[in-house]
Amino acid sequence: MPYIDLKQKSFWKSSPGADDGHLGSSEGKRHIVFLLRKNPASIGGVQRHFARLLACLGKEFQVDRIAWPGPEWWAPLYLPYFNHKSVRNGSKIIFCDDAVTSLAGARIRDKSDKKVVAMAHGLDVILPIEWYQGRLRRALQRLDKVICVSRATAEQVKRRGVEESRIVIIAGPVEIVRNRIQKNEDLYFKIEHETGMELRSKKLLLSLGRPVTRKGFDYFAERILPHLPDDHVYLIAGPKPASRVWLQAVSPFLGEKLYNNLLLASGAHTVHEKLLKLSRDSRVFYLNGIDDSLRDLLFAASDLFIMPNRTVEGDMEGFGLVALEASVRGVPVIATGIEGIVDAVIDGKNGFCFAEGDDAGMIEAIKGLTADSARLREFGSRAKEYVEDAFSSKTVVDKYKDLFDELLNGGS
Repeated sequence: MPYIDLKQKSFWKSSPGADDGHLGSSEGKRHIVFLLRKNPASIGGVQRHFARLLACLGKEFQVDRIAWPGPEWWAPLYLPYFNHKSVRNGSKIIFCDDAVTSLAGARIRDKSDKKVVAMAHGLDVILPIEWYQGRLRRALQRLDKVICVSRATAEQVKRRGVEESRIVIIAGPVEIVRNRIQKNEDLYFKIEHETGMELRSKKLLLSLGRPVTRKGFDYFAERILPHLPDDHVYLIAGPKPASRVWLQAVSPFLGEKLYNNLLLASGAHTVHEKLLKLSRDSRVFYLNGIDDSLRDLLFAASDLFIMPNRTVEGDMEGFGLVALEASVRGVPVIATGIEGIVDAVIDGKNGFCFAEGDDAGMIEAIKGLTADSARLREFGSRAKEYVEDAFSSKTVVDKYKDLFDELLNGGS
């Protein structure tokens, strides 16, 4: 029962599909083209980031979207496809959605008078594939600007030879929640009806995301939860684990190291089987395939949001948008303070960060917060106000607007 496999609908809605086209009226607006390797209508924090960003920028600029229409294993065709679609386009700025797409962006920069900007997230920068790293280093150095989602990502970009003057740090925008779901009997009834979980009188600790090693979900279930009171339950929820049939098909032609790195890059290197075993514990719930409405119900029922990330060679948490999504709903965050997480979870503002391995500190913090309902509610309210101000769409989009205006006016 603690493992629940739901029929997945969407797992975090995003903007309209990312087919070639533009957002908003073009009359009197400056023109920017987004090269989208990752469809904003698909699953993941990067996709949600771009869904919100595209929607907001469409009010200020004519934003055209050139989306990669093929499967990810046709990666060698990214470059000619984006190059063909972009060079004759009337825009002055080309925006690449990640470091992989910047390989195409650098070529466009060389062959045209366009300004080219790329977003860097984390894994897309550090992916440990030798041939990719060589090409990435050369590509990033040729761009006009590299926008990084956190200081940790900026440091990785800098290590690849990009001048500090060409690096800009801009976090992702958070969507303000106008009508919060109340924690009442109706909420618990809906959750029980959809999942079979009975969460009344429980202290709910929630983690959301893909079941990949760096998220540390298994670590928390094994090392932290057993030291918490019996009424504390841990819920891990997210999309169905990624399956890459094409990778399995070509694996005999790849070395073991390259195969594992490609699994890592595609999100198919998971701890799904381990979480299945851990969910035999009556206090561990593992849900696959949740949709948007159920996600919102789980946020509303949660006491704390947990980000127990671990350091994994060749992988990293570039930012942690989901921490903001919890905070803006009044749910404080308890996190491992590594990599880009420290830019999303500001200690004492919307949560608390602990050094990796400081299990005792994390345990005491959780106990202290959940033991005092009034303190928890007050801290949650302050976290909501802080995130709404510091990470609002307006705050973030104004930074993009200033950058694009600078480039359009001849800056570098």
